[in-house]
Amino acid sequence: MYKRDDSVRTFNVWQLVCFGLLTTPLAMGGLAMAMYLPTYYAVDMGLGLGLVGAIFVFGRLLDIVTDPLIGHWSDETRSRFGPRKPWMMAGVLGFSISVYLFLAPSGAIGPAYLALASCLYFLFYTILDVPYSSIGLEVSPHVHERSVLAGSKAVFQVVGAILAAALPFIMGYSIGEALQVIAYAIIALCFIGLMLFLLFVPTPARTIDSPRLTTVEALKFVLSDRRYRYLLGSFLIVQTSNSLVSGLMVLYVIHIVGAAELVGLFLGILLLSSAAFLPLWIYISKRYSKKTSWMAAILTCTIALALIPLVGRGDVTAAIIISIIVGSTFGSDAIMPTSMLADIVYEKEQEGKNRLGGLYLAVKNSVSKLSFITPMGLAFPVLGYIGFEKTGAAGPNAILTFFFFYSALPILLRLIALYVLKTGPDFIVEQKRNSVSG
Repeated sequence: MYKRDDSVRTFNVWQLVCFGLLTTPLAMGGLAMAMYLPTYYAVDMGLGLGLVGAIFVFGRLLDIVTDPLIGHWSDETRSRFGPRKPWMMAGVLGFSISVYLFLAPSGAIGPAYLALASCLYFLFYTILDVPYSSIGLEVSPHVHERSVLAGSKAVFQVVGAILAAALPFIMGYSIGEALQVIAYAIIALCFIGLMLFLLFVPTPARTIDSPRLTTVEALKFVLSDRRYRYLLGSFLIVQTSNSLVSGLMVLYVIHIVGAAELVGLFLGILLLSSAAFLPLWIYISKRYSKKTSWMAAILTCTIALALIPLVGRGDVTAAIIISIIVGSTFGSDAIMPTSMLADIVYEKEQEGKNRLGGLYLAVKNSVSKLSFITPMGLAFPVLGYIGFEKTGAAGPNAILTFFFFYSALPILLRLIALYVLKTGPDFIVEQKRNSVSG
C-alpha cells in the first residue's frame, strides 16, 4: 500500500478548477472529432467512410511523430515564463484557428481540405495539450494528489464531452450547424481556460543547468524504465478497446438498438457515469493501489462488454444499463495511467537534473493516438465495405461483423491488458514529504 501523507496539499478547490478547465475545450474537440466528424464528413459531405477513415488515420500517424518532438522541445524550453506556458499560449491560438477550419467548413469541401484541416487540428491540439498536461505530472509531490489532479482533468473532460454531445439535441440543430456552435464554444473556452490557468495555477519552478539532451537521448532514457514500458503497453491495449467502443457507439444505437433519437442520451449516460464513478476508483487507488484500481475497472468493463450481443432491437433499458457500466470504467482508464505516470516522472526527475515530463507524456499520448487507428483504419473500412452505414444490421453477417468490432475484439484486448498488468512490475511509488523546489 501507499504510505499516506495528507498533511500538505499543493492545490485548493479553486486552483483545481483553474487547472482542469482548459481540458473542457480539448474534450469538446475530441468528442466532436471521434463521434460526429467521421460520420459528418463521410455521409453528410459525401466523402465515404473508407476515405475519411484513411485521412484520419494519416493525421494520427503524423501525431505519433510530432507528439514526442513537441514533448521534448517543451522539456528543453528555457524562458522566463517557464518551459510550458509559451507553448500553451501558441497552442491556444493555433488550436482555435484549426478548430474553426475543421469543425465549421464553409460550403462543399473535398479530400484535400479535410486532410489539411485535420492535420492542423491534430498538430495544434498536441502543441496545446502536451505542455499543459505535462504540468499536471510535475506540479505535486504527493502521490494521492496526483490522482486528484488527474481526476480534476477527467471531470472537466466529461463536462466538455457532454456539452459537445448535447448541443445538437438540446438546440435542435443538424450536425453541421451544431459543429459550428461547438467550434465557437471551444475557441471561447480555450482563451478563458488559458487566462485562469496562467493567473491561478501554481506551477513548479526548476532551474535546469544540465546539458541539453537530444531527442534520441531523451527517448532512450524514458524508455529504459521497465515500469514505463509496461504502462505504455497496457494503456495502448485498453485505449484501443475504448476507441472501438466509443467510435462505434453511434452506429450501435442507431442500427442495433434501433433508437436513433436516443443517440445523445446514450452518449450523455456514458460520459456522466464516467464522472460519477471517479471517486470510487480514486478511493480504491488510495486504499490499495492505482494498479489495483485500474485492473478492477478493466475487469468490470470486460464483463459488461460480454453482455452486448444479448441486446437486441428495442432493448433500450438493457442497453442503457450496459452503457452505464462501461462508462463507469472509462474514468479509471483515464486517470489511473496518468497518475501512475506522474509517480514515475516525479521519481525520475528527483533522481536526475533533466526535465522529462513532456516527453514521458508525449510518448504516452502517441500510444493513445495509435489506438485510434483500429476503429478508423480497420473497423470503419470493413463496415464501409459491407455498407453497414447504409443498410445497418440487415443480415447475420453484418451483425456478426459489427459485434466483432464492438464487443469481441474489445473484450480480447482488455483480457490481454489484464494479463500484462498482472504479470508486469509493481508501480507503487512511496510518498515523499519533500516539496517541489525551484
